[in-house]
Amino acid sequence: MSVLAGLLAAVPTQAQANSYLAPRPLLVGSDYGSYGFKLLPRGVDESRASARESWGELVQLQPDGTLKTLWKRRLVNTPARVYLSPRGQVVTLDNHAGYGRPRHAVVIYDLQGRVTADLNFAEVVPNAADCRACGSMDGPFLSWGYQPKWVFYGNDVHLALRDDRGQGPTINLVTGKLKTLWNGGPRP
Repeated sequence: MSVLAGLLAAVPTQAQANSYLAPRPLLVGSDYGSYGFKLLPRGVDESRASARESWGELVQLQPDGTLKTLWKRRLVNTPARVYLSPRGQVVTLDNHAGYGRPRHAVVIYDLQGRVTADLNFAEVVPNAADCRACGSMDGPFLSWGYQPKWVFYGNDVHLALRDDRGQGPTINLVTGKLKTLWNGGPRP
């Protein structure tokens, strides 16, 4: 027993922590190139990897090659990920470095810059065990456990978050609501 204790004492221990780069400006384009989105963190604190606030600007490419600004506004958070649908809706996932966790897990902005949805993690994933890969010491991150993809039901574009088994929540970008089964139950 004393040999085992001696061996364990000799094993180096090191505290593990997530580390993040400070938020940086980001430019995102839609799949077909019709829309662009610019993320601008302001008041960046390099030592804490945080920003006091973030602004966004959605532009649309015009037939003559010029850009038309559709909206420019302060965002509800500094997101970890930004996606732009083929129809121009801006979707942000998670909070940069886990700040504000688990609020603002999914924020959807329409073409006028209005917030269609501001969902927390539990609203998107009611049972955290359904997304074990989302867990972190800094809070849950949807972008760690799911890959986003665009799907269409009728004329509405939806964000489908899918895990490695092809399962996960689907959110209507027009209404901001989670898609349900015919009986009103959540989709698997």
